[in-house]
Amino acid sequence: MRCPLVESVQESGARVLAVIVLYKMLPQDSVSFQTLEAAKKHAPPGKVAIKTFFYDNTPGGQPSAQYPEECIHESSGENNGLSVAYNRALEIASEAGFDWLLTLDQDTSLPFDFLTNLSNTLAFVAPLSQVAAVVPQVSDHGRVISPAALSYNLFPKFFPAEFIGISLERTSAVNSASAVRVSALKAIGGYDPRFWLDYSDAVMYHRLHCNNFRIFIAGNIRVEHELSVLDLEQRVTLERYEDILGAESAFWDECMGRVGHLALFLRFSYRLVYKFWRTGASLPYFKISLRYFCMRLFFSRKRRTEAWERSSQRRFVSHG
Repeated sequence: MRCPLVESVQESGARVLAVIVLYKMLPQDSVSFQTLEAAKKHAPPGKVAIKTFFYDNTPGGQPSAQYPEECIHESSGENNGLSVAYNRALEIASEAGFDWLLTLDQDTSLPFDFLTNLSNTLAFVAPLSQVAAVVPQVSDHGRVISPAALSYNLFPKFFPAEFIGISLERTSAVNSASAVRVSALKAIGGYDPRFWLDYSDAVMYHRLHCNNFRIFIAGNIRVEHELSVLDLEQRVTLERYEDILGAESAFWDECMGRVGHLALFLRFSYRLVYKFWRTGASLPYFKISLRYFCMRLFFSRKRRTEAWERSSQRRFVSHG
């Protein structure tokens, strides 16, 4: 059931719509929601006006779900992925007068001072219309995974922990815990529905870069988030791994040019030679990687893209 649009938020402070995408999880069990609520209690009064929007991707919905009265929510009844959910949140944010969209998945752990530091940063960049997003430093069990600048379009270069400021390089970040300016998102047409789940963030940040927007790196905000590809056999099914590699290949083909093709070829080589063969990873994951490696060797970019679009559409229909 579609929720009514929220009334215009108060004028004082940064106006933020936090969207939490659920999948087979009750709202009260979401770590993102729990830690966001804790951060609200420590936020300085008048610095940020924030409302939470739940978008439930659970197939068939969750009739027993109980949502806090102050939150708004919608249930798609099917797994629409992230892009559909974030675009719906963008629509609500635009109509209700929010300035920023805070994108969250269901299991990102926010620090208690998250909103305090975020509100201070949003106040600083508010008059800088060229700044399209504020992104924290995101780690997975101590390993930094976001944000990163792409050095010569080849390999990610992570920012130092103490870096705070506007990046002058081509920069990307993970979706979760990113605060994106609503007007900037509208200017690039929102999230690409073709990348309905994997690489939705990479494509969005690529388009911000192509439209001359900048990213503010908030190194003073530290967030914990589990990145599934860092532990394939525990966090990623074979079907999900296939989806990830397909979206990855399509992103590098479409957004990174000839140099990107070389970079991804080297990535696949590393996975096959070291990550799978040297570490003794399971054969099914190796076979999927080998197939995509061969596609980069023997298929044209057009043929790879067409194959991915057909496969992606089938996946989306089957999930939805």
